Amino acid sequence: MTKRWMHPWWLHGPASALLAGFIAYALSRVGSWPSRVPLRFGRGGGVGWGSPWIAFALVVGLGVLFLTLSAVLDELWARQERRKRFNPITLLDELVIGLLVGAQAPLFGAGNVAEHTLAFPWETALLCAGCACIAAGLLEWRRPVAVSQRRDEEREPETFDRELAARLSRGERVVYWDAQNPRYVTVLSLGIPIALWVGAGLTFGSEPWAGGILAAVGLILLQFYGGQRVRVTKDDVTIRYGLAGFRVFHCRVNEISSVRIRHFAALQEFGGYGIRFAGSTIGYFLAGSRGVEIDRAGKRTVLIGSDHPKRLAAVLGAVCGIDAAEMTEEGGHG
Repeated sequence: MTKRWMHPWWLHGPASALLAGFIAYALSRVGSWPSRVPLRFGRGGGVGWGSPWIAFALVVGLGVLFLTLSAVLDELWARQERRKRFNPITLLDELVIGLLVGAQAPLFGAGNVAEHTLAFPWETALLCAGCACIAAGLLEWRRPVAVSQRRDEEREPETFDRELAARLSRGERVVYWDAQNPRYVTVLSLGIPIALWVGAGLTFGSEPWAGGILAAVGLILLQFYGGQRVRVTKDDVTIRYGLAGFRVFHCRVNEISSVRIRHFAALQEFGGYGIRFAGSTIGYFLAGSRGVEIDRAGKRTVLIGSDHPKRLAAVLGAVCGIDAAEMTEEGGHG
C-alpha cells in the first residue's frame, strides 16, 4: 500500500522556521510599526507605499502559498522517483520566503521609514534566502528515497482489442479520443482568470494599462480550459489543447514506426508538465507518469501522456498495423 505522504515534512523546516520567525518578530513589535512601508520598488527609484498590515499579510500569504506549492511539487517528485536524484524544486519555498522575509523584516523594526534613505535591503534578503537554501540543500541531500510500487490500474478487457480489430477489418471509420484534464488545469484556467478580472476591474480606473494587462492575461489563461485532447483516426494522430482546440501536434499514421507504453517522471526527466523537450523526445502531458511513445523516421520521438495508456497504445498499434510494446523500468522493452 502506497504511503499517503512520501517525502519527509522536515524538508520544509528552513522555510517554515523563517516564516514563523518573521510572524513572531513582527507581531512582537506591532506597537512600534512604521505608519507606512514600501510595498513595491519600481524602476528609477520609485516606491509604492502602503499599510504595514498589508505588507505583513502579503508576506504571510505568499509564504503559505509557496510552502504549499513546494510541498505539492516535492511530493510529485518523490512519487515519480525511481532512484535518488537531487531535487532542486525543494529550494523554491526557501528562496521565495527568504527574499520576502529578508526584504520586509528590517522595516518592521525600523520605526518610521525615511524615504530619502530608503533602499531595497538586498544584503538582508540575499542572506536570508542563501542561508535557507543551503540548509534546505543539506536536508535534501540527506533525504531518504522511498520508491513507491507502481500499480497497474488499467486492466483492459480483451474485448476492446477484438472489437477494434473487427471494425478496422470491416473498413469502418475509427475515431478515438483520449483526454487529460486534471483539476489543477481547471483551477488555473478558470479560478485565476476570475481573480485577474476582479483585479482588473479594481485597478482599471486608476491604472488602465495595468488593468488591461490583467484582463488580457486572464483571457489567455482561459484558453487552457479543457486540457489536452488526443484524436486518433485511421489516417492521422492529432493533439489539441484548451478551449479553442489549438493544434500542437499532427502526424500521419504511416509515419509511425513503433508504439510503446512508457513510464516517465515528468519533473525529473522533463522539468514539468505541458509541452516539454528532453533530448530527442518531445512530450505532451498534463498529469500522471505513464504514456505512449511513438517513433517517426528522421523526426523527434513523441511521448503522449494518457490516463489510459493501454487503450491509446492499442488504438495506435491497430491503425498503424504494428504491435505495441511496453517499456521496462530501465527503458528497455518488456
